[in-house]
Amino acid sequence: MSTQVMSDADTALAHLERLTDELRARGWNVEVSAPDDRWPCALVSDPSTPAMDENVIAARDRSGDTWSYFHGWGERIAPCSDPAEAAAVLGRVLTARRSN
Repeated sequence: MSTQVMSDADTALAHLERLTDELRARGWNVEVSAPDDRWPCALVSDPSTPAMDENVIAARDRSGDTWSYFHGWGERIAPCSDPAEAAAVLGRVLTARRSN
């Protein structure tokens, strides 16, 4: 019997893919990058202002038991169990940037 073991990077990528689906359904542009030598990340942008983007990663919380989405600078966005909430928060951030 074959056993597949997911690494933390694989788990992070799976969480980002769920967030990507949610963001694209809301009309945001998303590019996911998962190079072998770096942690997977998603670059989220507003189609009307693509230069205003947000880098997002999925990582274990400090407790190590759960996963969350984080801004590129390390601030927690939402738990990975709630990609809809993470998409809503990112939408508010990007919309606010468009207004400035």
